[in-house]
Amino acid sequence: MDQSARSLIPLEKIWLDGISTRFAHAFVERLAYEWMVEIVNPFPIPVIDEKDVVLQISFEQNDGTVYSSINLESYEVEEGTELTVYRFFMYQPDG
Repeated sequence: MDQSARSLIPLEKIWLDGISTRFAHAFVERLAYEWMVEIVNPFPIPVIDEKDVVLQISFEQNDGTVYSSINLESYEVEEGTELTVYRFFMYQPDG
């Protein structure tokens, strides 16, 4: 079975709606038509409910490249006993 390698780029800094967010680890994965940012144990915990949804993400990759104010399209949350994983999906930014 032939599996292609995933392109995971570690992140140094993340801002959710302009708020600096700490994390255990995080990366961006560039998929065919969108990008996915996965954040493990973010703090402060993003507020995601009917009234208050995270709308934008900014991040700095470990190579120093910064992407600012990218509109989020969707998200997933996976809660465990020791880890909480947030996955944010967005269209590839222009430029």
